[in-house]
Amino acid sequence: MKRNEDMGGPHPIKLMHCDLNWAIDPYQRPAAPHDWAFVDPEEYFNWHMDIGTNVMYCQAYIFGGTALYPTRLGPLAPGPGSQLFPRLYKLARDRGVPVWSYFCVGADLVMSNHRGDWVVPGSRQGSGHGFLAPESGWTDLLCARVREFLGMFPVDWLLFDWFGYGGLRPDEDPVVPADYAKAPFKRIIGRDMPKLAAEITPDEQLRYKRAVLAEQFYRLHDAVKGTSRGTRILFNVPYWKAAEAVWADHPMLNESDGLFAECSRPEVVEWLLSVRKPGQRVMTTITGRTEEGECDPHSWRRWHQAGCDFFGYAHGTPPDFRPRSAHATDVEIVRQAFEAMG
Repeated sequence: MKRNEDMGGPHPIKLMHCDLNWAIDPYQRPAAPHDWAFVDPEEYFNWHMDIGTNVMYCQAYIFGGTALYPTRLGPLAPGPGSQLFPRLYKLARDRGVPVWSYFCVGADLVMSNHRGDWVVPGSRQGSGHGFLAPESGWTDLLCARVREFLGMFPVDWLLFDWFGYGGLRPDEDPVVPADYAKAPFKRIIGRDMPKLAAEITPDEQLRYKRAVLAEQFYRLHDAVKGTSRGTRILFNVPYWKAAEAVWADHPMLNESDGLFAECSRPEVVEWLLSVRKPGQRVMTTITGRTEEGECDPHSWRRWHQAGCDFFGYAHGTPPDFRPRSAHATDVEIVRQAFEAMG
């Protein structure tokens, strides 16, 4: 596939990164505010360029709730940490390298503790931090952060992570009664929200989730395009199987600039390739997920021939961002793959 800047940058996009959302110490855990605050931007930039990455990727906010740029809308990484993204942005722009960034839609560990009323009831059972409700004031804050960030750094692409309702399995995660949901439930479903989740029918569950996620998608879409028209967007759900009911003909699927699979499972990637609209890009993840069968770095030739872009990630132990030795084999496969892609 030829290179076409009008479609969002180089073809294929080759994005491998040291993920600052997490830390290994000695087991994987959410990164604390100080963990990556003292990363040297030039060392970080050069490591990624040396492995063959052809874009620069760094989070705006890590999902723990800390900003890596000088925000006024949330806590900053300490010391030089709030300058990590600005310095990476300048290094990339000075060298003509496209820039990617990231926001987590479903979780923010700081806000879920400060604003328990924004957390979907019951969502802490499967994950201690819980998941923030799309209908709550969280979406107002998230959109404000997006506008602030893009006003300072009009990046080429934004990845919105954990886009779902109350968890990471959208067909299964339930709608539950909550104050923030009363008005939208009545508007969307046409009756008062019942007191018990069991009184919400399966059809109502599906209709409601699809509707509120569509509204959140459009709010994020408009926040991006109204601030930085050239910034492209894509969303990570992640997809557990092809054609989940929540996403059937959904605006997020139809109107995003790219479709993102946080896996390289054929049934998911082939499905995204089959439903993409003209101009949409499909990105597959060839390393990062540790569950058996989710990511296969050896699959890159198949997806390269299909015209996909590539995403990968690995984790370090603070203060060293570089991937741990356990990742060495997969990282080397990715490096060789990126070199072979040209």
